[in-house]
Amino acid sequence: MHNNHIDRNKMPFFDTFKTAATVGLLMQQVSVMPCAEGGQAPLAPFNYQLSKEASQKISNLMITEALEFITELTASLNKAYSLLVSSNDDNRSYIIKTLNPEQVDLVELQLRGLEGAIKNVYNDCKPEKKALLKPSLLVIAKARASATKLNHLILQMTKPINTIFSDIDMDGLRTLAKHGTEVFTSGRFH
Repeated sequence: MHNNHIDRNKMPFFDTFKTAATVGLLMQQVSVMPCAEGGQAPLAPFNYQLSKEASQKISNLMITEALEFITELTASLNKAYSLLVSSNDDNRSYIIKTLNPEQVDLVELQLRGLEGAIKNVYNDCKPEKKALLKPSLLVIAKARASATKLNHLILQMTKPINTIFSDIDMDGLRTLAKHGTEVFTSGRFH
């Protein structure tokens, strides 16, 4: 993810590969993407060559870096949302094409999977461990919510509108709405 503060008018780029790697790291998986070497297991895992304290310190640093990336991703998703909301008809399709809806959707799915995995762990652990997991869960939930919000906006702007013509009695509809409002404000529902 590159820094968005350099040029605020430049469209953010969603690095789905880095997002996938981050999700894999936080879910404690070797990889979340297929690779030719993926089937080969190392003879001795890296953690066995280090002391428990050193291994834990490296793990904490990697998780911190992953959460920082997800925080940056949230900022990029929010920036993309605000750019798309403030766009006019002339540049809207260009912005959506640049955002690449498939990649935004992939980011949302990855974050949704990570959030679900952490929620499962969170729900099954003791209260003192929940306090340690809650900040990570909130960071990921915010990112997933931002991705979902952006996906919904893209869908609203790209889905064709179905127009239905009707010969409904508008005066009768207004009367029905007025009656419903009066009943609701009076509190007499029967």
